[in-house]
Amino acid sequence: MYASMHENDALRAARVIAQRASAGPGDRTNTSALEEQVCAEAGLWETTAARRALHQSRGDAAHAVSMLRVWAATQPHAHALPVRSDDIVILRRLSSAYPRIPGGQWLGVAPELVSRQLNWNAAPAAVEPSERAGDVPSDAVDAPTRTATPRVRDLIDDARVVPTPVDGDGDDPARTVLAPPFARADRLAMLARGETGALVALAALILGRRQEAVMLELTVGVATIRVPHPRTGVPCAVADVPLTEVEVVLDADVDGRPGLATGWGASLGTVERRAIALALLDAAMQADGDLREPLTLDEQTVIAATDGPATNGFVEHLRLPHYASFAAYLALVAT
Repeated sequence: MYASMHENDALRAARVIAQRASAGPGDRTNTSALEEQVCAEAGLWETTAARRALHQSRGDAAHAVSMLRVWAATQPHAHALPVRSDDIVILRRLSSAYPRIPGGQWLGVAPELVSRQLNWNAAPAAVEPSERAGDVPSDAVDAPTRTATPRVRDLIDDARVVPTPVDGDGDDPARTVLAPPFARADRLAMLARGETGALVALAALILGRRQEAVMLELTVGVATIRVPHPRTGVPCAVADVPLTEVEVVLDADVDGRPGLATGWGASLGTVERRAIALALLDAAMQADGDLREPLTLDEQTVIAATDGPATNGFVEHLRLPHYASFAAYLALVAT
């Protein structure tokens, strides 16, 4: 059950922002979303290197990811400090579970509002580099931080929820060979570098088998990365990195009764389907215990999973309002 989104001034303004963000400088092809995807799959943020890798690989994203990982392995490494929640500035925030959430919702640069129609009449309008989807706009000085923004998951405290394991920070898959059984932190770290199409296809298969799946919160923000000064040890800001974070809930069995399993996913950049898919996979593993439920790979399942536009749309539809259906399911699982 979905709530309709009527066109209004806010939607029209967001649509203009999205169209401007999708335009490239002059007639140059805008590959910023592909560059962000390559960075996310490579596990590092360096869009200039990603652009060069895409050029050298003739646009082959998988080859570009491999090139970027090899290049990163040759570079000196500095130990980064954990990102503090007050160092994350939120530029876009949505919830498909509730129409009104503490701290409010705002569309920001909304990729779902970009037209699917080719425009053969007008050349792309030039945009400044600061207007990329992952950059902090000059008028965003009052944008809230993650610390100042309440978590939507706190609104389901009265529901039966599968306990989430706490297993520390985990290891860096770029510097450590990880072997099963995987702790949740290690599993999330490896999935965060997963191939986007594979993540989305698996998430779409999981969605098709669930009774309820709702996106509690999606945020797109910019995180300030700090490293300790080599002489004084004082934390120094060295980079601002765009980050997409998603929390979802799936139906789950809790002590033999209907309940919820929460899932979390985060991805470098602003390719939102990646973070949504990550959160869905995490929630499914919380709900089913390492996904022991067998999956039948019949003809229909294989064809559906390999239909890119369909699987992308199936996963991304979680951004749409699910207020009525979630309220009904939440009433069922309230303790």
